[in-house]
Amino acid sequence: MNVIDVFGPFVVLGVVIFVVSVIYLRQGRNHVLEKMIAQLEGGALAAFRGTLTVEESGPSFLRLCQSTTEARNLQFQYRWLVGKGRQAIFDEVIFDASRRLVDLKRKGKSNSASFSEFAAIRMREVSGKHGISIWHVELIPRKGTAIPFVTSDRGYRETSFEQTAPLARVVSVIMSIPVHVIVDGGVWTPGWPPKEPTALS
Repeated sequence: MNVIDVFGPFVVLGVVIFVVSVIYLRQGRNHVLEKMIAQLEGGALAAFRGTLTVEESGPSFLRLCQSTTEARNLQFQYRWLVGKGRQAIFDEVIFDASRRLVDLKRKGKSNSASFSEFAAIRMREVSGKHGISIWHVELIPRKGTAIPFVTSDRGYRETSFEQTAPLARVVSVIMSIPVHVIVDGGVWTPGWPPKEPTALS
């Protein structure tokens, strides 16, 4: 018998196992990015592009809504054409520290929840091709499943992160809860995510 016929399938299987293992080890929570967000002062909220637009912001208040055609089109694309899993579907989201409530509005109906019901904000990366990512920003309840409330536009993973991080940071400050960052192991970009905290541009 030919040696390739005998050992070939094992080599292919080994390569597949190696690639899957590397992806698995690269994904998950990234504490360096979490520290970068925690240390971020201020931040350019106006740079964020996604399924909602920043309409009002202050030290204790943030209102996001679907006020542009781009935001509405992006939400439609993610929900019905290219998105996988639960998607951000809200027309308006308000974080109000004076009332300690988050209001989630969809088609004229409003759902309010106390800040105390949530343990963290999560930025979760979803990979595309050629180092392109989107970031879901989610409310993580103390009980139950995550609630995605906004999703970034597609972009190079580092740039998209830098545009989305200030939004996650503002929400975490208003709600007094931490930000968790989950990176996708399938995105291959040399030198990023960083291994040491660096300033966000």
